[in-house]
Amino acid sequence: SVLPIKDITSWSHNVGAKVLVDACQSVPHMVVGVQSLYADFLVASSHKMCGPTGVGFLYGKSKVLSGMPPFLGGGKMISDVFLDHSTYAEQSPSRLLTPSLWFNHLQTVVAHLPTPYWTNGLGAAIDYLSGIGMQKIHDYEIELATYLHESLRVIPNVRIYGPVPSEHVSRAALCSFNVENIHPTDIATFHDQESTRVFIFLLYLSFYHILVRVSVWSGYPVSLSGHHCAQPLHRYLGINASVRASLHFYNTKEDVDAFIRGLKGTIDFFISSS
Repeated sequence: SVLPIKDITSWSHNVGAKVLVDACQSVPHMVVGVQSLYADFLVASSHKMCGPTGVGFLYGKSKVLSGMPPFLGGGKMISDVFLDHSTYAEQSPSRLLTPSLWFNHLQTVVAHLPTPYWTNGLGAAIDYLSGIGMQKIHDYEIELATYLHESLRVIPNVRIYGPVPSEHVSRAALCSFNVENIHPTDIATFHDQESTRVFIFLLYLSFYHILVRVSVWSGYPVSLSGHHCAQPLHRYLGINASVRASLHFYNTKEDVDAFIRGLKGTIDFFISSS
């Protein structure tokens, strides 16, 4: 579910708290109006946006950033050095880049210039997604997630958590589920007994062309098992873990069909083994 960030920021600001929004799971999949959320900070990661790993971005309100002291010293932050003291630069070295408002605040949170290969890759990924259109991406993903939900719903003994994506305005393109009498980790580990080859913690389902990492994820629709950083929710639902199938704009209905075939093969395997 997509959380009501505007309400959360309003409640927080009423008691004088600052709000940082972790939008890593949202920015790649839907339109995110940063200013309309009224959050003080917002972060997102590059690799979830089809960009390089090891980099992301932090958005912060100018008023908030200007009132924050640098948390770490680094190059170009020193003005003059003497034997008994040093003086510090009051502004970032904007001469190194095109002067801009964001760069004037860079020294507050970064003690050096970001690696250009990473940042350029992130910029290219943002341009790529923007070129497609985030609303177009979101609409397609919801359509695909609805197809996944309907495909899962007809499989016996499968319990799906959450409403059909197309019937709920605050839904992301994923489906969490469990299979009766089969542990979620087993679902993620064994998609098909005839095509599974085990390499320590990696499994490659060659027949379905699905890459699986034990207890973590499987490719095409990405499938994870565990708590998904939501242990309180799992306790509320009265379950130990769940399987989550996640989609992105590069997935197709054929990918969903392959995932469903693999899931059915997994269920057949455990039924025949019991």
